[in-house]
Amino acid sequence: MKRPNVLLLYTDQQRWDTIHCAGNEHILTPNLDALAAGGVLFQNAFCNNPVCMPSRHSLLSGQYPSAIGSVCNGIEMRQDVPTLHTILKPYGYHTGNLGKLHFRNHANRDHREPHPSYGFDTLILSDEPGCYDDAYIKWVERKDPSRVENCRCGTPPAWTGEPIEKARDMHEPYLFEGPEELTHSAFVAEETVRYIGRHKDEPFFAIAGFYAPHAPLNPPARFVDMYDPSRLPLPLMNEGEDRFGLSDDEWRKVKAYYYALISHVDDQVGKILAALDEAGVRDDTVVIFTSDHGEHLGDHGTVGKGPPGLDSCTHVPLIVSYPGRIRAGMVRPELIEAVDVAPTVLDYCGVQAPPFFQGHSFRRLLEGGDYAERRSAYIEYRRPFGASWKTVRTHDFKYCACNSGRQMLFDLKGDPHELCNVSADADYREALQTMRTELLRRGFDVEKQYPLRTGQY
Repeated sequence: MKRPNVLLLYTDQQRWDTIHCAGNEHILTPNLDALAAGGVLFQNAFCNNPVCMPSRHSLLSGQYPSAIGSVCNGIEMRQDVPTLHTILKPYGYHTGNLGKLHFRNHANRDHREPHPSYGFDTLILSDEPGCYDDAYIKWVERKDPSRVENCRCGTPPAWTGEPIEKARDMHEPYLFEGPEELTHSAFVAEETVRYIGRHKDEPFFAIAGFYAPHAPLNPPARFVDMYDPSRLPLPLMNEGEDRFGLSDDEWRKVKAYYYALISHVDDQVGKILAALDEAGVRDDTVVIFTSDHGEHLGDHGTVGKGPPGLDSCTHVPLIVSYPGRIRAGMVRPELIEAVDVAPTVLDYCGVQAPPFFQGHSFRRLLEGGDYAERRSAYIEYRRPFGASWKTVRTHDFKYCACNSGRQMLFDLKGDPHELCNVSADADYREALQTMRTELLRRGFDVEKQYPLRTGQY
């Protein structure tokens, strides 16, 4: 059996509604549109945690964040957790991660120190675009030493070394100061193209780890010029919710720069897909495009991500392409969770999913067959000994519950942007009880089952 290659195009902090073919008439994403036209576009894909580290750990391990003990940022991925790429290696796969991985903390560590391989054969790591002396900065240095400082971005507040004073918040847009061909997205694309060329004659599993459109909000000028902020819709928020006090024009500018970052990623994705064609392996490659979580982008008066798990930061894009093997051009409304990606990949690679995987393969759905859809998507977040949120989302409702006693219920049919919490509304008493029951059911569903019994008593 010839096993397919697998290419995961993995962005950071990209909302589900930022692809033109997904219904956004304002954004320009021709390469992702073409990928969807030749594959399957999912309308209701959700991450299982609304922040970077646990979401990424969960997707690649096929287990919920709580099952692997990664429930918020700042908890590093254990090296003993089996992951998609380590499971594929005994079957002849060469594995690589090019760009962002985020298995270890960014802040409070020296990025010059060797990083554990986590089972990757090739690990060209850069978890942020220009904060630290990492693989990206060394790549820029090789290309043009005079441009290194132009390509750096501001360090985070928790950074313990010499700080770099540049804007890095999502509501502070500015132009990338270096040439377009030296962005972090260009670095990821070039390394991925090189990887494909080197390993085209053997089955490979590769992650193109884009950092964009995560802040800093600094796209190259050419992509900013594609957008007229005055033509973009305003964020959706209730009166008095604006945390930053931005004007309408300022909010539209934020959106334009965010869209420009995505269009730049789209441009680089086009180069990677062209490399598959040039290597003659496009028809032998399962291509998956998704993101680790979304971005509020001014909705609810804020930016960024995090609990309780509103759609703006948990609803993510998902496109799957495998020429000749799946029904091209389908748009699917079924609920898909990030934990479902790993078992689906193994299904196509002819490898049995281990029993500790908690996701479900949706291969049948990709091929137009019968598929038992999930009743809900499950999102969890916890700060150890702090705030804990659990969320369930169906097609009709979303219910969020916190260990503080706070709860939220949203009628997604009447209020798709989750602006009105109806948990205290008597008209929604039955729906509230139904969603509470579903949250309890899913809590049992995702609970870790290990270690197993080894005897009767």
